[in-house]
Amino acid sequence: APRGASAARAMTRGPLDARAATTMARATRTRGDGARGTSEGARGTRATAVPGRATRGATRECATRAKAKGEETYPQLRVAAPGRVVAIGDLHGDIGQARRALRMAGVLDDEDDAGNPRWVGGDTTLVQLGDILDRGDDEIGILILLQKLDKEAQKQGGRVYVMNGNHEVLNVSGDFRYVSRGAFGESTRFSQHLVKLFGDKFRDAFGVDEEDAWARQSKARIGLFSPGGPLAQQLSMHHTVLIVNDTVFAHGGLVPRHVEFGLDKLNRAVTDWMRGKEIKDDETRQALGMAIGGVRDSIVWHRAYGTEKFATDEDRSTSCELLGKTLGMIDGVSRLVVGHTPQLGGANCECNGQIWRIDVGMSFGVLGAEPQVLEIDGDEVRVLSSSSVREKTKA
Repeated sequence: APRGASAARAMTRGPLDARAATTMARATRTRGDGARGTSEGARGTRATAVPGRATRGATRECATRAKAKGEETYPQLRVAAPGRVVAIGDLHGDIGQARRALRMAGVLDDEDDAGNPRWVGGDTTLVQLGDILDRGDDEIGILILLQKLDKEAQKQGGRVYVMNGNHEVLNVSGDFRYVSRGAFGESTRFSQHLVKLFGDKFRDAFGVDEEDAWARQSKARIGLFSPGGPLAQQLSMHHTVLIVNDTVFAHGGLVPRHVEFGLDKLNRAVTDWMRGKEIKDDETRQALGMAIGGVRDSIVWHRAYGTEKFATDEDRSTSCELLGKTLGMIDGVSRLVVGHTPQLGGANCECNGQIWRIDVGMSFGVLGAEPQVLEIDGDEVRVLSSSSVREKTKA
């Protein structure tokens, strides 16, 4: 999402609690033997940040415990939702706006405790379109909030799925140009909690003993988000592409060559890279280029469908034709939902409802716009806003 205006943030601050740190750390998944990933040319990103041996050893321990419990190894491409599906666009570190959107979606209790959020969505399936990171101060807080909600949702037959956007890719690649001062501080606090929980295994990798504050914060960020680091492994279990019932979700967009190559293979390639698995084969490198590379039609950077107002009818026709061809190649899918490009007029659809654009720039690090949520309930698709929720309450 573009830079946008900076403004005061209505977000929580203060150290993350130890239970949350433990939950996040233990959610890491198995990684490969190599520590170095590849950026595949993601628009100037630099995958130079590699976690130290202490980080790799500690995360491997966490991953071993996770694997022993029989948890999924890779994100599942297709899932079935028993109830309604709600989708939320880019959040960019604004936990206050994130909570507003979650309440608007009807999945977060209005009186939720910040430390113990309560899922009230029943069998609702929630999809967050990525770009949780950058431009705001409470990125890890949002990750933990969504993780806790997913745990509670599963008790009621619901689920929470989170996508990877281009800003997740930037951070795993070691490109921190859009990270706010507050987010660096949050990374430092979170890394200090991991050190308290796991001891010296993390100490050097997270720069705990660095005297210079900036060096300490930078090293903490690198240790957390480098391929194979604790938060990179958490992100590795997020989707690049997700199909829920008859709707496909992607941060930027999809084109025919993505489908031809294999959407599941694209998901798996990003997962392997984020885990820190050494990428040696050409097929995986090609997959990474299509999923997260800097080319215009890579999944997380694609903007062709995000144009809020096409310049000409011909441009609209060309874009809709490409979209129709893409959707026609995916069995049982009738629409694509994307984030990535802020819509100044709010969430909207085009191409006879085949594309829905739901990044409204709600973070105060972007536009500070009113949150909106997409709701898919059977064959009915609509945008939820503060006014529509008020009207529903009155009725």
